Amino acid sequence: MDVDASFEILGGFGLLQTLNFLIFMLSGSFSAWHLTGVAFTMSVPDEYRCSLPPNGTSLRGGEGYIPEQCQLIYEDGAGGENETMSCVYGWDYYSAHGETSVVDDLDLVCDRAILAGTLSSIHFGGILAGSYILGQLADIYGRRLAIFGSLIGVLATGVGLSFVWNFAGMLALRFINGFFISGPLNLVYIRAVEMMTPRNRLKGQLVCEMMWVVSIALLAPLAYALPNWRHLQLAISLFGVPIIFLTWFSYESIRWLVQRGRVEEAEKILQRIAKSKNISHPGYFLLGQQDPDLQNGNKPSKVDAIELEIKTSLEKDKELDEPQQEKSNLDNSNQRPPASVKKRTTIIDLFKTRTLTIRALIVFYWMFTGNLVYHGFFINAANLVGNKYLNFFLISVTEAPAYIVNYFMMKRFGRRRPLIFVCIISGVTCVITGVVPSETANGTDLTVVILVFAVLGKLFSSAAFDIIFLISAELFPTVLRSAAFGASSMVGKVGGMVAPFIVYLNVIHNSIPMIVFGVLCILAGLLVLPVPETSNRTLPETLDDGAKLTSKAGPEDEKSPTDV
Repeated sequence: MDVDASFEILGGFGLLQTLNFLIFMLSGSFSAWHLTGVAFTMSVPDEYRCSLPPNGTSLRGGEGYIPEQCQLIYEDGAGGENETMSCVYGWDYYSAHGETSVVDDLDLVCDRAILAGTLSSIHFGGILAGSYILGQLADIYGRRLAIFGSLIGVLATGVGLSFVWNFAGMLALRFINGFFISGPLNLVYIRAVEMMTPRNRLKGQLVCEMMWVVSIALLAPLAYALPNWRHLQLAISLFGVPIIFLTWFSYESIRWLVQRGRVEEAEKILQRIAKSKNISHPGYFLLGQQDPDLQNGNKPSKVDAIELEIKTSLEKDKELDEPQQEKSNLDNSNQRPPASVKKRTTIIDLFKTRTLTIRALIVFYWMFTGNLVYHGFFINAANLVGNKYLNFFLISVTEAPAYIVNYFMMKRFGRRRPLIFVCIISGVTCVITGVVPSETANGTDLTVVILVFAVLGKLFSSAAFDIIFLISAELFPTVLRSAAFGASSMVGKVGGMVAPFIVYLNVIHNSIPMIVFGVLCILAGLLVLPVPETSNRTLPETLDDGAKLTSKAGPEDEKSPTDV
């Protein structure tokens, strides 16, 4: 059944499709705030030091306490040995804008600082687990239901986090919150891709990316307006209430319904879209396209004829003698089953053919590298001097130019060549950033040069990550696209968890992190070579379609001017 052909009949996006698309985009924005909001809710105060005892005073007249960050020193003023103790009375915190965070609420500093890192790691651990599990559930129970359930989970855990006052509760909720965040983050993108015809998937991707940029950029002024982290956490969580309500009234992915054999439901959605656009289409959309010369709508579709042929064949099989039954079963095993009978596929099926296995492993490496480099840049950016709200805003909006340039590159050159280009350039700029010294032998300051190449590295790495998301979704067949994409995203989250440790290598030499990022990006670019072009190609529906996908388009891969 040609879903794209039905989309062509419906034409471009109407009001119903646009609203449905925006609902899922808002779901992604909701999760984006929870993912990136930790930059503010988990931020370390600008300054902190040990609190003085209830009746203690700072050092005056040679006697008193000297509070430092992680220890309290007492001098008796008599020239004796000073007494040093840990911050047994707690800490006093100071932030330039009066903001609070989980760190100062739970005193996650000094010897407890590792616990703050644990909260960040456990959040990614939840995302890692959810990427796989929710991806599988989405392939079994549908994109819409999986996203709806995930949003409820994000809302509940997000609100819960704003009221937790102990570390154990925070740890548990952070993991569960990360688990549910992975649903909208991955499935919204899959849902958007499945709404598009080949030519317009690029436009849909650009809209997704701009929504992402706008979402995380708006978080900066919201965090500035709500300096108390609990208020901020509650605000970004309650934002999900109207989104959950709207998601319930969205429609399911037509491609998924067809692949699950629920053709009648898919047909009803298409008829509903046609009605909303005042399109009069006789007959069926998915049960075969009508002969253009016949306008009465009474001619049976091709699929109707196929179904009749199958039924006739089955009736004849029943009349065969018992000895012939075994041979008949063997013969029938080589025939394609009726459209209504769908074999359940899992991620394991992706590794049953050499071609799909190689492509899956390449996608896994792309996702690992993309996440590692992307989050690695953000970790380094957090150490920049200046206003952290402005820094966060600027870091967010710098992705927009990369996405816009990507749009025109992919529109002109497809997916493969732009991906090779941005990966190689990103790798080279990262290596240059690492090897350029802060100043020359004669004392010339090269800080500006380093910053320029660092920004270029961030732009091109964002561009590479962007293309990787699109081409990965297009390579996997519909029958397990969510599961495969979720598994690759899970591998990518491992890259995000590794990123802080790569950045930490700067204690050995400050050039190591950027050189590692660069080498990984260059290798990612080289791994594009064995992957087929997916631009303006019909999405593979079955495992067989995915294995047969090559760089040369067949007659079924004609460009389509419309989208749904």
